[in-house]
Amino acid sequence: DIDLHISGCINSCGHHHSGHIGILGVDKDNTEWYQVSLGGADGSILSGPSVAGKVIGPSFAADEVADVIEAVIETYRAQRSSAAERFIGTVKRVGLEPFKAAANAVRRSTAMHA
Repeated sequence: DIDLHISGCINSCGHHHSGHIGILGVDKDNTEWYQVSLGGADGSILSGPSVAGKVIGPSFAADEVADVIEAVIETYRAQRSSAAERFIGTVKRVGLEPFKAAANAVRRSTAMHA
């Protein structure tokens, strides 16, 4: 089970920061970019105690997001201790670095900062 939160609202209406995987849409130079965070929890039984997720790097271009999420899921599958270990448990146990490396490996663009 994975708790995925997506928000495109400047007020974080989708509560992206509290998802196991959080995606926040942002506008940079009139182009769509997406900030990805991992390890958040909303206090539910599925997630555990409330905690904000951590951003795993600079924003990803719109055409990279599906590949980023696939890389994160594949990293979970490779890193989990058993088929019964949930995504959030794996993230807490191994940390963000393997997921961050996998996500950045599929990056093709980097947002320009003015």
